This record gives sequence, structure tokens and C-alpha cells, in this order.
Amino acid sequence: MSSLCYPFLEAQNSTYCMKVSMSMTVVDSDEGRCFSSQIRHLAKAEITRSKMISCPDIKDYMAPFKQPTMTWYKECERVEWRSAMVVNTTHIWIPVVEENDGGNYTCELQYGSRLVRRTTQLKVTDIDLLQLALVDHIFSAQ
Repeated sequence: MSSLCYPFLEAQNSTYCMKVSMSMTVVDSDEGRCFSSQIRHLAKAEITRSKMISCPDIKDYMAPFKQPTMTWYKECERVEWRSAMVVNTTHIWIPVVEENDGGNYTCELQYGSRLVRRTTQLKVTDIDLLQLALVDHIFSAQ
């Protein structure tokens, strides 16, 4: 199921009042998953390089001056992260990407009575051999 709606956001203080509408698409999660493959974000990483995976478009749901509680999942499961990986509120830092790091990373934030989730699909590729050969050539010429 997919629907398009136009919710209103109203912001006001003692000097102004503003009403803004925005479009929003609501879709069901894929069967047996915690996300919809129709709306996940895409990120790429090369083996042996570092990669930062951020929780996209989540800042609007975070209350100012409050430390949010973010839960991270890989393939919709809570996992024990490698000791070298750094997992914090809005990011996962992978200092050295491995082939098995590819997959779907979902961040989840409690927002009032609702859960807000964002998913990033990480595609891991081999190092670009042409680029590596060019770097080797530059250094060997020096």
C-alpha cells in the first residue's frame, strides 16, 4: 500500500506564525522486513576503505537538547557489531569495510508514540583496480 498525503507543519513564536505543507509518501514495509525496498537510501563502499553510514533525514525527529535513543539493525536484526566499528546515535563508522558489511542498515528512533525508521542499503565493491594502478604508477614515478 502506498499513499501520498500533504500534512501541515505549523511553527509559531511571539512574532510570527508560519504554516507549511509538504508531500509525504507512506508505504508498507516489505513482507518479513522492517523497511520498504521502495524508499531505502543507497550507499556504496569499497573493500578496505572506511565508510560512514548515517541515519538519513532523521534530525527533524530529534528533540533539541535531548540525547535520543537510536537503535541500529542490520537486515532488521540487532547484531553485535565488530569491535572496530563505532555505532552512535546518528552514524555507524566502519574503519575498514569488509565484503560481509554489505546489506541493509536500519536506524530506529522513538518519536512520541511512533517509531521512525530509515534504511540505507550498503553495496560493497572491490577496489577500483584501474584507480589503484594509477596510484601505484604515480608513486613509482617519484
